[in-house]
Formats: sequence, C-alpha cells, structure tokens
Amino acid sequence: MYASPAFAFAIPTFPVMIFLPALYTESFGLEVAKVGLFLFIAKMIDIFTDPFIGWVNDKCIISRKLLIIIGSLISGIALCKLFLIQELPFDSYLLIWIALLYFGWTLFQIPYLSIGYDLENNYFNRTKLSATREIFIVMGLFFSLCVPMVFQINNIKLAEYLVNTALISGFFGVCILCFFVRNNKKKKKVIPIKKIIIDLGSHSKLKNFLFIWFVNSIANVLPMILFAFYITYVLDGDDFDRQKTLFFYFLFAIIGIPFWTQLSKKTNKSKAWAISLLSSSIFFFFVVLLESQDFILFIIISCLTGFCLGADLVLPPSIQADMTDIHKQKYKDEISGVLFSLITSINKLSFALGSFFVFGILGLIGFSTDSPVSENSKSFIIFSYALLPVILKLLAFFVLRNFESNGNELIKN
Repeated sequence: MYASPAFAFAIPTFPVMIFLPALYTESFGLEVAKVGLFLFIAKMIDIFTDPFIGWVNDKCIISRKLLIIIGSLISGIALCKLFLIQELPFDSYLLIWIALLYFGWTLFQIPYLSIGYDLENNYFNRTKLSATREIFIVMGLFFSLCVPMVFQINNIKLAEYLVNTALISGFFGVCILCFFVRNNKKKKKVIPIKKIIIDLGSHSKLKNFLFIWFVNSIANVLPMILFAFYITYVLDGDDFDRQKTLFFYFLFAIIGIPFWTQLSKKTNKSKAWAISLLSSSIFFFFVVLLESQDFILFIIISCLTGFCLGADLVLPPSIQADMTDIHKQKYKDEISGVLFSLITSINKLSFALGSFFVFGILGLIGFSTDSPVSENSKSFIIFSYALLPVILKLLAFFVLRNFESNGNELIKN
C-alpha cells in the first residue's frame, strides 16, 4: 500500500528529467541556454524549500498526509501547465511552472519518505521496503513507455500521455496511501534550529554519505539531461529510438532490484552499492566508443547499466534511513524530515548544477536544434553524457569503499 503512490509519481519526474529539455527546445523553440538557466533557477529555489518542509514535517505543524495531498494537487496542475500546451506563451512560462512543480513534489516527497522511515526499523527489512517502493517507481516508468513505443507516439503526444497517466494513477495512489497506510508520527519536542545545524555539522559519517550521494547524483543527472540529445544528435536516432532504449533500460532496472537487495543482505548495503557503481562505470564507458546508428550496442549497454540502476534506487535511501537512526541515537533527536530533505536537496542541487553546466556550455558553443550540430557540440555531448559520469561514478566508488553500512551501529530490534 505504501508503495502505491510511487508508481504514479515516478511519471512526473520522468518527463521533467528526460523529455522536458528536448520538448521545449525542439518543439517550442526555446533557446537551450534559457532552458538551462530556468531549470537552474527553479532548482535553486526548490533547494531552499526542502529543509523548511522537512522542519514542518518534523514539528507536525501540518499532517503529513495533508502535505502529500496538497503537494499532489500542485504537482498535477503544474504538469498540465508544462506539458499540455500547444505553444509557449512567453519564455519565463517554463520557469514559473517548473518551480511550482518542484515545490509540489517537495511537499509530496519528504513526508512520503518520512512515513516510510517510520514503518520499518529493521536493518535489512528497510532495504526490502525501499526495494518495494523503488520497483513500483521503475514499473511506473516502464509501463508508461509501453503504449508510446507500441504506437510510436512522438514527444508532444508522449508528454500528454504521461501527464494523463500520472493524474489518473496519482489520484488512486494517494487515496490508497491516505486511507490504508498508518501514520506513526507523534508530535515531538521542539528542537532548536541552531542545535540541528551544529549536530549535522559534527556528524562525520552522515557528511561522508551525503558527499557520495552528491557525486553519484551528478553522475546520474548528466545522462538524464542529455539522453534525448545524445540519441538524436550523436546516434542519429528519433523519438522511437529514445522510447525503445528507455524501455529496455527500465526493464532491466526492475530485474536488477531484487538482485541488489539480496546482495546487500549477503554483504552489506555499502559494499553492494560500491559494486554497482564500479560495474556501471565499466559498462557505460563503452558509450564513448559508439558511432552513428550503433543502437544495438547502445541498447545492450543500457540493459547492463539499467541493471545497475537498481542498486542506486534501493540502497541509498535505505542507508539514509539507517543514518537517521544513528543520528537519533547519537544526538537524542528525531529529525527524519530534515535528514530526508537533505538527500532530496542534494538531488535537486545536482540537477541544477548539471542543467546549468550542460545547457550553459551548449549555448556558448552555438548549439541549436534549428541548425546542423557542429562537431564541437557532438564532442561536448559525448563527454558530458558518457565520460564525465563515468569519472564521477568512479570517484563515488573510491570514497564508498571506506564507508561501512552494516547495521552494527544500530540498536538491534
């Protein structure tokens, strides 16, 4: 029951991360540099709302389920305004509605993750709960691609299909969560903000985890941002090639989730995650060597890296839940909302920096969807899409080798 909204709300993040930049540049003619700037500004605004919503969540000022409902409504309206349009009314239209979408998603995501944290205390069972939630997320992405791929729907029609699917499934998913999932949160003592900041600053293991999460998040964001451009301008593909590749990518992510969950039980969460990072780096490096129309090889690589994606989806949120327990034991304060807001903030900071870097550079070197793409633009897309993420994944791997997450620091239940 808890995972039900995950199925629906996987869909809003999917078109935003992957299809929105291509949609607004290719279909609506917005300059690529402006897209990057608007996404950066919206994400920077969103970053500062996360800790505040986390603090509101912890103080129980507003019911967590009410926050989820409000966030769902705002997200649904913003999705319609972003994707169900025929033309761009004005340039800053994108900035306004993407900022509102991010805010609505924050209102939904932080209490949603916090509810999940309260449902399970056992070290391994948390990973199983995380796996259940994430497999619903990937299933949402996977099935959202089935119909468009079969009927070969273009980008504009695909966006309309995804939004309508998200609205319908989101309504039922949120209803199930609100009526059938218990809310174990009880009002806690008021914790001074100064104490929260001091405690977070002194928690070295948490800071190490957040650094690894930040580096890996940037490594994941860059291919998401550039996926549509890489398919079109490097491999010379079309909308159907994009959908087909993502179909196999998420199919193998679903297959990979149970494997990484069991591997984390046999070893531990940090070792399993490190193995996935190294494997993904090795597989993804071969993208650099691909040439025009090498779609079979690209799909094979996507299957292998999709399999590794299962670990990225399942293990870090479970480790963060453990970090929340460790923090509570060490500092005697329960601030799960604030701590989960940190990982959502890092995700958003990664997207903001990645968007600003990628679209800023593309704008400087004269990239345009209305004219032939230069070799410089192609080289930059390949570097940012494939080579830079591999370097970042390897950095995260080397830092993660010295990070242990085996449950020994937790009070056994």
